[in-house]
Amino acid sequence: MSFNSIIFVLLFLPFSVIGYYVLSLTPLHRLRLPFLILMSLLFYGRAQMSYIPLLLGSIVANYLIAAMIARNKGHESAKRFWLTLGVIANAGALISLKYLSALAGTIAGTLGRTNPLANIVAPLAISFYTFQQISFLIDVARGKVELAGIVRYMSFVAFFPTLLAGPITLYSEMGPQLGIRPQRKGVAQNLLVGLIIFSLGLFKKTVLADTIGLWIDPIFATVHKGSAPAFFLGWGTALAYTLQIYFDFSGYSDMAIGVARMLGLVLPLNFFSPLRSTSISELWRRWHMTLSRFVRVYIYHPLSIPLTRFASEKDYGKWTTMAISVFLPAFLSMLIIGAWHGPNWTYLLFGAMQGAFIITDELHTALTRKKRRKKPDTPAAVFCYGLLTLLAFASAAVPFRSETIEDAFRIFGGMAGLHGLGLTLNWSAFWAPNGNGMLLLMIILGLLIVYLLPNTEQIMDKVHPALEWEKWRIVDPARLRFTFPFTPAGIALASLALFLGFAFISRGITNFIYFKF
Repeated sequence: MSFNSIIFVLLFLPFSVIGYYVLSLTPLHRLRLPFLILMSLLFYGRAQMSYIPLLLGSIVANYLIAAMIARNKGHESAKRFWLTLGVIANAGALISLKYLSALAGTIAGTLGRTNPLANIVAPLAISFYTFQQISFLIDVARGKVELAGIVRYMSFVAFFPTLLAGPITLYSEMGPQLGIRPQRKGVAQNLLVGLIIFSLGLFKKTVLADTIGLWIDPIFATVHKGSAPAFFLGWGTALAYTLQIYFDFSGYSDMAIGVARMLGLVLPLNFFSPLRSTSISELWRRWHMTLSRFVRVYIYHPLSIPLTRFASEKDYGKWTTMAISVFLPAFLSMLIIGAWHGPNWTYLLFGAMQGAFIITDELHTALTRKKRRKKPDTPAAVFCYGLLTLLAFASAAVPFRSETIEDAFRIFGGMAGLHGLGLTLNWSAFWAPNGNGMLLLMIILGLLIVYLLPNTEQIMDKVHPALEWEKWRIVDPARLRFTFPFTPAGIALASLALFLGFAFISRGITNFIYFKF
Protein backbone atom coordinates (compact mmCIF):
# COMPACT_ATOMS: atom_id res chain seq x y z
CA MET A 1 0.00 0.00 0.00
CA SER A 2 1.27 3.44 -0.87
CA PHE A 3 0.65 6.77 0.83
CA ASN A 4 -0.48 8.19 -2.52
CA SER A 5 -3.27 5.67 -3.07
CA ILE A 6 -6.99 6.21 -2.74
CA ILE A 7 -7.41 3.24 -0.40
CA PHE A 8 -4.77 4.64 1.96
CA VAL A 9 -6.05 8.22 2.02
CA LEU A 10 -9.77 7.42 2.26
CA LEU A 11 -9.83 4.13 4.19
CA PHE A 12 -6.64 2.91 5.83
CA LEU A 13 -5.40 6.20 7.29
CA PRO A 14 -8.72 7.38 8.78
CA PHE A 15 -9.44 3.93 10.24
CA SER A 16 -5.93 3.67 11.70
CA VAL A 17 -6.03 7.12 13.31
CA ILE A 18 -9.58 6.80 14.66
CA GLY A 19 -8.98 3.29 15.98
CA TYR A 20 -5.71 4.32 17.62
CA TYR A 21 -7.29 7.22 19.50
CA VAL A 22 -10.45 5.30 20.39
CA LEU A 23 -8.24 2.78 22.16
CA SER A 24 -5.76 5.32 23.54
CA LEU A 25 -8.35 7.54 25.20
CA THR A 26 -10.42 4.78 26.79
CA PRO A 27 -9.83 2.04 29.36
CA LEU A 28 -8.71 -0.11 26.41
CA HIS A 29 -5.51 1.94 26.05
CA ARG A 30 -3.30 -1.11 26.59
CA LEU A 31 -4.47 -2.33 23.18
CA ARG A 32 -3.29 0.76 21.29
CA LEU A 33 0.16 -0.62 20.44
CA PRO A 34 -1.14 -4.09 19.46
CA PHE A 35 -3.66 -2.27 17.25
CA LEU A 36 -0.84 -0.21 15.73
CA ILE A 37 1.13 -3.41 15.05
CA LEU A 38 -1.90 -5.02 13.42
CA MET A 39 -2.47 -2.03 11.15
CA SER A 40 1.24 -1.97 10.26
CA LEU A 41 1.11 -5.63 9.27
CA LEU A 42 -1.99 -5.01 7.17
CA PHE A 43 -0.21 -2.08 5.52
CA TYR A 44 2.84 -4.24 4.77
CA GLY A 45 0.80 -7.29 3.80
CA ARG A 46 -1.14 -5.40 1.16
CA ALA A 47 2.15 -5.13 -0.76
CA GLN A 48 3.86 -8.43 0.20
CA MET A 49 1.73 -10.70 2.36
CA SER A 50 4.11 -13.65 1.90
CA TYR A 51 6.95 -11.83 3.67
CA ILE A 52 5.07 -11.00 6.88
CA PRO A 53 6.47 -14.15 8.58
CA LEU A 54 10.00 -13.00 7.69
CA LEU A 55 9.36 -9.54 9.14
CA LEU A 56 7.90 -11.01 12.34
CA GLY A 57 10.68 -13.59 12.59
CA SER A 58 13.30 -10.87 12.19
CA ILE A 59 11.68 -8.77 14.93
CA VAL A 60 11.41 -11.66 17.40
CA ALA A 61 14.96 -12.89 16.69
CA ASN A 62 16.47 -9.44 17.15
CA TYR A 63 14.54 -8.85 20.35
CA LEU A 64 15.79 -12.15 21.81
CA ILE A 65 19.36 -11.32 20.81
CA ALA A 66 19.00 -7.87 22.36
CA ALA A 67 17.75 -9.53 25.55
CA MET A 68 20.87 -11.72 25.63
CA ILE A 69 23.08 -8.66 25.09
CA ALA A 70 21.34 -6.83 27.94
CA ARG A 71 21.58 -9.88 30.20
CA ASN A 72 25.35 -10.07 29.66
CA LYS A 73 26.19 -6.42 30.36
CA GLY A 74 28.84 -7.39 32.86
CA HIS A 75 30.38 -10.06 30.63
CA GLU A 76 32.11 -8.32 27.76
CA SER A 77 32.99 -11.42 25.75
CA ALA A 78 29.46 -12.84 25.92
CA LYS A 79 27.95 -9.46 25.06
CA ARG A 80 30.29 -9.12 22.10
CA PHE A 81 29.38 -12.64 20.95
CA TRP A 82 25.65 -11.92 20.90
CA LEU A 83 26.15 -8.53 19.24
CA THR A 84 28.37 -10.04 16.55
CA LEU A 85 25.86 -12.83 15.99
CA GLY A 86 23.02 -10.33 15.64
CA VAL A 87 24.86 -8.06 13.22
CA ILE A 88 26.05 -10.98 11.07
CA ALA A 89 22.58 -12.55 11.05
CA ASN A 90 20.92 -9.29 10.00
CA ALA A 91 23.55 -8.43 7.40
CA GLY A 92 23.56 -12.03 6.14
CA ALA A 93 19.80 -12.07 5.68
CA LEU A 94 19.89 -8.71 3.90
CA ILE A 95 22.73 -9.72 1.58
CA SER A 96 21.27 -13.16 0.84
CA LEU A 97 17.76 -11.99 0.04
CA LYS A 98 18.73 -8.81 -1.77
CA TYR A 99 21.91 -9.73 -3.62
CA LEU A 100 22.30 -13.52 -3.82
CA SER A 101 19.89 -13.94 -6.72
CA ALA A 102 21.68 -11.27 -8.78
CA LEU A 103 25.08 -12.84 -8.02
CA ALA A 104 23.84 -16.30 -8.91
CA GLY A 105 22.35 -14.93 -12.13
CA THR A 106 25.67 -13.34 -13.10
CA ILE A 107 27.57 -16.58 -12.47
CA ALA A 108 24.94 -18.68 -14.24
CA GLY A 109 24.96 -16.33 -17.23
CA THR A 110 28.74 -16.60 -17.47
CA LEU A 111 28.45 -20.39 -17.47
CA GLY A 112 25.57 -20.36 -19.94
CA ARG A 113 23.05 -21.72 -17.46
CA THR A 114 19.79 -20.52 -15.97
CA ASN A 115 19.71 -18.75 -12.64
CA PRO A 116 18.70 -21.30 -9.94
CA LEU A 117 17.71 -18.47 -7.57
CA ALA A 118 15.71 -16.43 -10.07
CA ASN A 119 12.52 -16.74 -7.99
CA ILE A 120 14.03 -15.09 -4.93
CA VAL A 121 12.65 -11.56 -4.62
CA ALA A 122 14.01 -9.19 -1.98
CA PRO A 123 11.32 -8.52 0.65
CA LEU A 124 9.91 -5.03 0.60
CA ALA A 125 11.56 -2.67 3.11
CA ILE A 126 14.16 -5.22 4.24
CA SER A 127 16.95 -2.63 3.91
CA PHE A 128 15.16 -0.22 6.22
CA TYR A 129 14.06 -2.54 8.99
CA THR A 130 17.40 -4.38 8.93
CA PHE A 131 19.42 -1.18 9.47
CA GLN A 132 16.95 -0.11 12.14
CA GLN A 133 17.44 -3.36 14.06
CA ILE A 134 21.23 -3.38 13.68
CA SER A 135 21.35 0.09 15.21
CA PHE A 136 19.11 -1.15 18.04
CA LEU A 137 21.44 -4.06 18.87
CA ILE A 138 24.49 -1.81 18.85
CA ASP A 139 22.79 0.79 21.06
CA VAL A 140 21.72 -1.90 23.54
CA ALA A 141 25.33 -3.16 23.66
CA ARG A 142 26.61 0.39 24.20
CA GLY A 143 24.11 0.97 26.99
CA LYS A 144 22.35 3.79 25.13
CA VAL A 145 18.89 2.21 25.36
CA GLU A 146 17.10 0.00 27.84
CA LEU A 147 15.17 -3.02 26.67
CA ALA A 148 11.40 -2.61 27.10
CA GLY A 149 8.61 -5.06 26.22
CA ILE A 150 8.47 -6.82 22.88
CA VAL A 151 5.16 -5.13 22.01
CA ARG A 152 6.77 -1.71 22.09
CA TYR A 153 9.78 -2.98 20.15
CA MET A 154 7.55 -4.56 17.52
CA SER A 155 5.55 -1.36 17.12
CA PHE A 156 8.86 0.52 16.71
CA VAL A 157 10.20 -1.72 13.92
CA ALA A 158 6.91 -2.31 12.08
CA PHE A 159 5.55 1.25 12.46
CA PHE A 160 3.79 1.67 9.13
CA PRO A 161 4.61 5.35 8.41
CA THR A 162 8.35 4.50 8.42
CA LEU A 163 8.33 0.81 7.48
CA LEU A 164 8.65 0.94 3.69
CA ALA A 165 11.11 3.78 3.08
CA GLY A 166 12.17 5.28 6.39
CA PRO A 167 13.09 7.49 8.10
CA ILE A 168 15.45 4.95 9.68
CA THR A 169 14.57 5.78 13.26
CA LEU A 170 16.45 4.94 16.45
CA TYR A 171 14.82 3.20 19.36
CA SER A 172 16.14 5.93 21.65
CA GLU A 173 13.99 8.51 19.84
CA MET A 174 10.86 6.42 19.15
CA GLY A 175 10.69 3.92 22.04
CA PRO A 176 9.96 6.53 24.72
CA GLN A 177 7.28 8.17 22.56
CA LEU A 178 5.56 4.84 21.94
CA GLY A 179 5.53 4.22 25.68
CA ILE A 180 3.53 7.40 26.40
CA ARG A 181 -0.25 7.19 26.21
CA PRO A 182 -1.71 10.03 24.10
CA GLN A 183 -3.70 12.67 25.98
CA ARG A 184 -6.99 14.09 24.81
CA LYS A 185 -5.65 17.65 25.03
CA GLY A 186 -3.21 17.39 22.12
CA VAL A 187 -5.18 15.17 19.75
CA ALA A 188 -6.83 17.93 17.70
CA GLN A 189 -3.58 19.83 17.17
CA ASN A 190 -1.69 16.68 16.16
CA LEU A 191 -4.40 15.73 13.68
CA LEU A 192 -4.40 19.19 12.10
CA VAL A 193 -0.61 19.58 11.96
CA GLY A 194 -0.12 16.05 10.66
CA LEU A 195 -2.78 16.46 7.97
CA ILE A 196 -1.22 19.73 6.75
CA ILE A 197 2.26 18.17 6.51
CA PHE A 198 0.79 15.11 4.80
CA SER A 199 -1.06 17.33 2.29
CA LEU A 200 2.12 19.21 1.32
CA GLY A 201 3.94 15.91 0.86
CA LEU A 202 1.14 14.46 -1.27
CA PHE A 203 1.24 17.59 -3.45
CA LYS A 204 5.00 17.22 -3.96
CA LYS A 205 4.63 13.57 -4.92
CA THR A 206 1.63 13.54 -7.25
CA VAL A 207 1.69 17.07 -8.70
CA LEU A 208 5.43 17.77 -8.93
CA ALA A 209 7.42 14.51 -8.94
CA ASP A 210 4.99 12.42 -10.97
CA THR A 211 4.53 15.20 -13.53
CA ILE A 212 8.29 15.42 -14.11
CA GLY A 213 8.33 11.63 -14.40
CA LEU A 214 5.99 11.82 -17.41
CA TRP A 215 8.88 13.41 -19.35
CA ILE A 216 11.77 11.57 -17.72
CA ASP A 217 10.61 7.96 -17.98
CA PRO A 218 10.28 7.98 -21.80
CA ILE A 219 13.78 9.50 -22.16
CA PHE A 220 15.40 6.75 -20.09
CA ALA A 221 13.33 4.16 -21.93
CA THR A 222 14.62 5.35 -25.32
CA VAL A 223 18.17 5.47 -23.97
CA HIS A 224 17.79 1.85 -22.85
CA LYS A 225 16.86 0.99 -26.44
CA GLY A 226 20.09 2.53 -27.71
CA SER A 227 19.27 6.20 -28.22
CA ALA A 228 21.97 8.68 -27.26
CA PRO A 229 20.80 12.15 -26.10
CA ALA A 230 22.63 15.29 -27.16
CA PHE A 231 24.27 17.80 -24.82
CA PHE A 232 21.28 19.87 -23.74
CA LEU A 233 18.90 16.93 -23.48
CA GLY A 234 21.50 14.95 -21.53
CA TRP A 235 21.93 17.67 -18.91
CA GLY A 236 18.20 18.39 -18.96
CA THR A 237 17.51 14.72 -18.24
CA ALA A 238 20.00 14.65 -15.36
CA LEU A 239 18.63 17.84 -13.78
CA ALA A 240 14.99 16.87 -14.30
CA TYR A 241 15.48 13.45 -12.75
CA THR A 242 17.29 15.04 -9.82
CA LEU A 243 14.24 17.24 -9.27
CA GLN A 244 11.90 14.27 -9.69
CA ILE A 245 13.60 12.19 -7.00
CA TYR A 246 13.99 15.35 -4.87
CA PHE A 247 10.25 16.03 -4.80
CA ASP A 248 9.40 12.32 -4.66
CA PHE A 249 11.55 11.60 -1.62
CA SER A 250 10.84 14.95 -0.01
CA GLY A 251 7.13 14.27 -0.48
CA TYR A 252 7.42 10.80 1.02
CA SER A 253 9.37 12.11 4.02
CA ASP A 254 6.74 14.80 4.62
CA MET A 255 3.92 12.27 4.38
CA ALA A 256 5.65 9.89 6.81
CA ILE A 257 6.20 12.74 9.29
CA GLY A 258 2.58 13.86 8.79
CA VAL A 259 1.05 10.42 9.36
CA ALA A 260 3.17 9.85 12.46
CA ARG A 261 2.21 13.30 13.78
CA MET A 262 -1.48 12.45 13.35
CA LEU A 263 -0.79 9.60 15.79
CA GLY A 264 0.99 11.96 18.17
CA LEU A 265 4.52 10.80 17.31
CA VAL A 266 7.34 13.09 16.13
CA LEU A 267 9.82 11.64 13.63
CA PRO A 268 13.37 12.79 12.88
CA LEU A 269 14.05 14.89 9.81
CA ASN A 270 14.93 12.87 6.73
CA PHE A 271 15.14 15.58 4.08
CA PHE A 272 16.09 19.24 4.54
CA SER A 273 16.42 21.16 1.25
CA PRO A 274 19.64 19.32 0.28
CA LEU A 275 19.89 20.90 -3.18
CA ARG A 276 20.46 24.27 -1.52
CA SER A 277 23.74 22.92 -0.15
CA THR A 278 27.06 24.40 -1.24
CA SER A 279 29.08 21.17 -0.94
CA ILE A 280 28.48 17.46 -1.47
CA SER A 281 29.35 16.73 2.16
CA GLU A 282 26.69 19.18 3.32
CA LEU A 283 24.20 17.79 0.78
CA TRP A 284 24.56 14.30 2.22
CA ARG A 285 23.96 15.64 5.71
CA ARG A 286 20.58 16.85 4.41
CA TRP A 287 19.59 14.11 1.92
CA HIS A 288 18.19 10.86 3.38
CA MET A 289 19.46 12.17 6.68
CA THR A 290 18.65 9.07 8.72
CA LEU A 291 20.49 6.75 6.30
CA SER A 292 23.45 9.14 6.31
CA ARG A 293 23.29 9.17 10.11
CA PHE A 294 23.32 5.37 10.26
CA VAL A 295 26.29 5.14 7.90
CA ARG A 296 28.16 7.91 9.74
CA VAL A 297 27.60 6.51 13.25
CA TYR A 298 27.75 2.77 12.59
CA ILE A 299 30.09 2.53 9.57
CA TYR A 300 32.16 5.69 8.97
CA HIS A 301 33.21 6.32 12.58
CA PRO A 302 34.06 2.64 13.31
CA LEU A 303 36.25 2.73 10.19
CA SER A 304 37.73 6.18 10.69
CA ILE A 305 38.71 5.94 14.36
CA PRO A 306 41.00 2.86 14.12
CA LEU A 307 42.42 4.10 10.81
CA THR A 308 43.25 7.45 12.43
CA ARG A 309 44.91 5.63 15.31
CA PHE A 310 46.86 3.45 12.85
CA ALA A 311 48.07 6.47 10.85
CA SER A 312 49.06 8.26 14.05
CA GLU A 313 51.05 5.28 15.31
CA LYS A 314 52.87 5.02 11.98
CA ASP A 315 53.62 8.75 12.16
CA TYR A 316 52.44 9.39 8.62
CA GLY A 317 52.41 12.92 7.24
CA LYS A 318 49.39 15.20 7.10
CA TRP A 319 48.11 14.18 3.67
CA THR A 320 48.72 10.44 4.06
CA THR A 321 46.95 10.53 7.41
CA MET A 322 44.02 12.39 5.85
CA ALA A 323 43.86 9.91 2.98
CA ILE A 324 43.76 6.96 5.39
CA SER A 325 41.54 8.40 8.11
CA VAL A 326 39.14 10.58 6.10
CA PHE A 327 39.21 9.89 2.36
CA LEU A 328 39.23 6.07 2.55
CA PRO A 329 36.38 5.63 5.07
CA ALA A 330 34.34 8.34 3.29
CA PHE A 331 34.72 6.60 -0.06
CA LEU A 332 33.93 3.17 1.41
CA SER A 333 30.88 4.60 3.20
CA MET A 334 29.50 6.01 -0.05
CA LEU A 335 30.17 2.71 -1.82
CA ILE A 336 28.15 1.00 0.90
CA ILE A 337 25.33 3.52 0.44
CA GLY A 338 25.42 2.83 -3.28
CA ALA A 339 25.39 -0.95 -2.82
CA TRP A 340 22.62 -0.63 -0.21
CA HIS A 341 20.26 0.56 -2.95
CA GLY A 342 20.43 -2.73 -4.83
CA PRO A 343 22.39 -5.39 -6.73
CA ASN A 344 23.19 -3.35 -9.81
CA TRP A 345 26.51 -1.92 -11.01
CA THR A 346 24.73 1.39 -11.58
CA TYR A 347 24.29 1.84 -7.83
CA LEU A 348 27.95 1.10 -7.19
CA LEU A 349 28.88 3.69 -9.81
CA PHE A 350 26.53 6.15 -8.11
CA GLY A 351 28.23 5.49 -4.76
CA ALA A 352 31.72 5.69 -6.25
CA MET A 353 30.93 9.04 -7.91
CA GLN A 354 29.50 10.44 -4.68
CA GLY A 355 32.55 9.17 -2.79
CA ALA A 356 34.90 10.82 -5.29
CA PHE A 357 32.97 14.09 -5.02
CA ILE A 358 33.17 14.00 -1.20
CA ILE A 359 36.93 13.37 -1.31
CA THR A 360 37.31 16.32 -3.70
CA ASP A 361 35.21 18.45 -1.35
CA GLU A 362 37.25 17.44 1.72
CA LEU A 363 40.50 18.07 -0.14
CA HIS A 364 39.34 21.51 -1.26
CA THR A 365 38.23 22.34 2.29
CA ALA A 366 41.63 21.32 3.69
CA LEU A 367 43.52 23.36 1.09
CA THR A 368 41.45 26.53 1.50
CA ARG A 369 40.61 26.44 5.23
CA LYS A 370 43.14 29.08 6.30
CA LYS A 371 42.33 31.37 3.41
CA ARG A 372 38.58 31.15 4.02
CA ARG A 373 39.00 31.91 7.73
CA LYS A 374 40.75 35.16 6.89
CA LYS A 375 38.48 36.05 4.01
CA PRO A 376 34.96 34.56 3.88
CA ASP A 377 33.58 33.42 0.55
CA THR A 378 31.93 36.08 -1.58
CA PRO A 379 28.29 35.65 -2.70
CA ALA A 380 29.59 34.85 -6.19
CA ALA A 381 31.82 32.08 -4.80
CA VAL A 382 28.96 30.67 -2.74
CA PHE A 383 26.78 30.65 -5.87
CA CYS A 384 29.48 28.79 -7.82
CA TYR A 385 29.89 26.22 -5.03
CA GLY A 386 26.14 25.64 -5.01
CA LEU A 387 26.01 25.28 -8.80
CA LEU A 388 28.92 22.82 -8.86
CA THR A 389 27.28 20.81 -6.07
CA LEU A 390 24.02 20.63 -8.02
CA LEU A 391 25.74 19.58 -11.26
CA ALA A 392 27.87 16.98 -9.47
CA PHE A 393 24.88 15.44 -7.72
CA ALA A 394 22.80 15.51 -10.92
CA SER A 395 25.54 13.72 -12.85
CA ALA A 396 25.65 10.97 -10.19
CA ALA A 397 21.86 10.70 -10.43
CA VAL A 398 22.24 9.44 -14.01
CA PRO A 399 23.53 5.96 -13.11
CA PHE A 400 21.16 5.91 -10.12
CA ARG A 401 18.20 6.07 -12.55
CA SER A 402 19.71 4.13 -15.46
CA GLU A 403 18.90 0.46 -15.90
CA THR A 404 22.41 -0.47 -17.01
CA ILE A 405 25.92 0.96 -17.00
CA GLU A 406 25.70 1.24 -20.80
CA ASP A 407 22.61 3.44 -20.49
CA ALA A 408 24.38 5.72 -18.02
CA PHE A 409 27.39 6.17 -20.30
CA ARG A 410 25.17 6.99 -23.28
CA ILE A 411 23.77 9.89 -21.26
CA PHE A 412 27.24 10.82 -19.97
CA GLY A 413 28.39 10.95 -23.58
CA GLY A 414 25.60 13.36 -24.38
CA MET A 415 26.42 15.51 -21.34
CA ALA A 416 30.03 15.66 -22.54
CA GLY A 417 28.88 16.89 -25.97
CA LEU A 418 29.89 13.72 -27.84
CA HIS A 419 26.49 13.48 -29.54
CA GLY A 420 26.16 17.12 -30.55
CA LEU A 421 24.37 20.00 -28.89
CA GLY A 422 20.86 19.03 -29.92
CA LEU A 423 19.76 22.55 -30.83
CA THR A 424 16.68 22.90 -33.01
CA LEU A 425 14.92 25.63 -34.94
CA ASN A 426 11.65 23.67 -34.96
CA TRP A 427 10.03 25.75 -32.25
CA SER A 428 6.57 24.25 -32.72
CA ALA A 429 7.97 20.80 -31.84
CA PHE A 430 10.12 22.25 -29.06
CA TRP A 431 7.10 23.83 -27.35
CA ALA A 432 4.72 20.96 -28.05
CA PRO A 433 3.01 19.45 -24.97
CA ASN A 434 5.51 16.58 -24.97
CA GLY A 435 8.44 18.62 -26.23
CA ASN A 436 11.70 19.58 -24.57
CA GLY A 437 10.50 23.14 -24.01
CA MET A 438 8.07 21.89 -21.38
CA LEU A 439 10.89 19.91 -19.79
CA LEU A 440 12.95 23.11 -19.62
CA LEU A 441 10.08 24.99 -17.99
CA MET A 442 9.66 22.23 -15.39
CA ILE A 443 13.36 22.37 -14.57
CA ILE A 444 13.22 26.16 -14.14
CA LEU A 445 10.05 25.97 -12.03
CA GLY A 446 11.47 23.13 -9.93
CA LEU A 447 14.71 24.97 -9.25
CA LEU A 448 12.81 28.13 -8.28
CA ILE A 449 10.76 26.11 -5.78
CA VAL A 450 13.91 24.49 -4.38
CA TYR A 451 15.97 27.64 -4.03
CA LEU A 452 13.37 30.25 -3.14
CA LEU A 453 10.66 28.61 -1.08
CA PRO A 454 10.93 27.23 2.47
CA ASN A 455 10.72 23.49 2.93
CA THR A 456 7.75 21.90 4.67
CA GLU A 457 9.36 21.89 8.11
CA GLN A 458 10.32 25.56 7.79
CA ILE A 459 6.73 26.32 6.81
CA MET A 460 5.53 24.45 9.91
CA ASP A 461 8.15 26.04 12.16
CA LYS A 462 5.61 27.14 14.79
CA VAL A 463 4.62 23.59 15.76
CA HIS A 464 7.99 21.79 16.18
CA PRO A 465 7.51 19.53 13.13
CA ALA A 466 10.43 17.11 13.71
CA LEU A 467 12.87 15.90 16.33
CA GLU A 468 15.84 18.18 17.03
CA TRP A 469 14.02 20.98 15.26
CA GLU A 470 15.63 23.64 17.45
CA LYS A 471 18.96 22.72 15.88
CA TRP A 472 17.70 22.69 12.31
CA ARG A 473 15.34 25.66 12.33
CA ILE A 474 18.28 28.11 12.08
CA VAL A 475 19.94 26.24 9.18
CA ASP A 476 19.71 27.70 5.67
CA PRO A 477 16.65 29.96 5.91
CA ALA A 478 14.71 30.19 2.65
CA ARG A 479 15.02 33.25 0.41
CA LEU A 480 11.26 33.73 0.68
CA ARG A 481 10.37 33.10 4.29
CA PHE A 482 6.88 32.38 5.58
CA THR A 483 5.31 30.10 8.14
CA PHE A 484 1.95 28.43 7.98
CA PRO A 485 -0.84 30.70 9.23
CA PHE A 486 -3.36 28.75 11.29
CA THR A 487 -6.19 30.86 9.94
CA PRO A 488 -9.14 30.06 7.66
CA ALA A 489 -7.05 31.24 4.69
CA GLY A 490 -4.14 28.99 5.66
CA ILE A 491 -6.43 26.00 6.15
CA ALA A 492 -7.98 26.72 2.75
CA LEU A 493 -4.53 26.66 1.09
CA ALA A 494 -3.66 23.37 2.80
CA SER A 495 -7.01 21.97 1.69
CA LEU A 496 -6.24 23.03 -1.88
CA ALA A 497 -2.86 21.25 -1.72
CA LEU A 498 -4.62 18.11 -0.44
CA PHE A 499 -7.30 18.35 -3.12
CA LEU A 500 -4.76 18.78 -5.94
CA GLY A 501 -2.56 16.02 -4.56
CA PHE A 502 -5.54 13.69 -4.36
CA ALA A 503 -6.90 14.75 -7.77
CA PHE A 504 -3.58 13.99 -9.48
CA ILE A 505 -3.77 10.41 -8.20
CA SER A 506 -6.37 9.93 -10.96
CA ARG A 507 -3.52 9.92 -13.52
CA GLY A 508 -2.42 6.61 -12.00
CA ILE A 509 -0.63 5.54 -8.84
CA THR A 510 3.17 5.47 -9.03
CA ASN A 511 5.25 4.01 -6.25
CA PHE A 512 7.67 6.19 -4.38
CA ILE A 513 11.15 5.77 -5.83
CA TYR A 514 12.61 4.57 -2.53
CA PHE A 515 9.99 1.83 -2.10
CA LYS A 516 12.11 -0.49 -4.25
CA PHE A 517 15.02 -0.28 -1.82
